[in-house]
Amino acid sequence: MKLSYYLYITSAILCLLYFIGFFRNGKAYKIFTIYITGVLIIDFISSRLYSWFKIYNIFTSHFYELFQFVMLSYFYATLLKTKQQLYILYSLLIILPIFLLSRYLFNPQMFFQYSLLETYLTTLPIIIYGVMHLYNNLNEKKEFQYANIGILLYLFCSTFIFLLFELKNVFKFNEFDNALINTNIILQFIKFGFFFIQWKVIYFKKYELN
Repeated sequence: MKLSYYLYITSAILCLLYFIGFFRNGKAYKIFTIYITGVLIIDFISSRLYSWFKIYNIFTSHFYELFQFVMLSYFYATLLKTKQQLYILYSLLIILPIFLLSRYLFNPQMFFQYSLLETYLTTLPIIIYGVMHLYNNLNEKKEFQYANIGILLYLFCSTFIFLLFELKNVFKFNEFDNALINTNIILQFIKFGFFFIQWKVIYFKKYELN
């Protein structure tokens, strides 16, 4: 069994665990649950498109990145505290999707190409929000701290990996393909590890209160 299949199984188990407390927890928890479930669905469909319909999946990266940007923006909107931080977040939440969608409207061919610019535009704001959340909670109760660390670690490292993919294509270093893919999968396992810890903290805290 390929390593990616174990990743899907791990992700599915994680989603089921989070759905256990879906209606008993707050808005941030619900948004985060929808986020990890949506990512699982998009990733799985993307991986099966060619075997099902002989369609290359490159265009699904746009759905993944936009979905991740929107859902995590709403997730951090429930966690960030200052009006200035929320103003920046909601401004980007409006401007970036309009900008990205307009690119495909005026140049539809771009929809079927991978865009490193899009990756950076949708990822860097989330990294900034995560750092803001860490800063806000330096001397306070750390809400969703493990989920936040998992998100930050994965997005920061995966963005660098995507850059390496582009450099690899430019310089024709195809022998690094498997190494980069496996590194990204390992990073996702680490991310899920932080998400599992976050679920455990929330679940057992609720259990103790009951």
